[in-house]
Amino acid sequence: MKRKDWTAVLALALTLALLAGCGGKQLAAPQPDPASAPAEAPARSEAADQSAPEPDQSAPPENPEPDDPAPVPEPEPEPEPEPAPQPQLEEDPVTEPEVDLEPAPAPEQTPESESEPSCEDGAYTAAVTLEGGTGRAAVESPAALRCESGQFYATIIWSSSNFDYMKVNGEKYELLSDEGNSSFEIPVAAFDRKLDVIADTVAMSEPHEVEYTLYFDSTTLQKQ
Repeated sequence: MKRKDWTAVLALALTLALLAGCGGKQLAAPQPDPASAPAEAPARSEAADQSAPEPDQSAPPENPEPDDPAPVPEPEPEPEPEPAPQPQLEEDPVTEPEVDLEPAPAPEQTPESESEPSCEDGAYTAAVTLEGGTGRAAVESPAALRCESGQFYATIIWSSSNFDYMKVNGEKYELLSDEGNSSFEIPVAAFDRKLDVIADTVAMSEPHEVEYTLYFDSTTLQKQ
């Protein structure tokens, strides 16, 4: 017989012997196979898990989280680095200009457009213009002039008889005549510029001094 046939016969005989023994007495519990021990451990673990009571879902967790978490402190800002000092540049010394302490000579002042025509003693005439006041008064032009020791004097004849005196440079000059229009002889300080004079009038309720200017034109000066 072949080896396979012998193995089958032995297995059958062993099976019959085991069945015969089971009829008289309880078969002894088979010894656990050491190789099968690790496989049984998970089975017992599953049974233990089934018999263990389920945890109470209403029980609070072991480590409950606080309602209000503690505030996390903000990190302190790092101090800004101080700027490095700039090197100071040496400035060139400022030299102040020398000041001349001696005052400059003042320019010579010349009279403004004054013309003092030379004259010989005698009678002359020249055009004269009056300005100022209310504009209603006037004087005769050309006016009669006379020259004495290099000084001109003019006879001013007004268009009214209401003037009783005149003032030139603060000096008062009276009427030449009480008849006709008011007339006065006054010095001529210069030609070709306005000369300030004052004439007092009595035409108002009371005497009143009025300021005027007289302008003598040197180009019209003629000797009589």
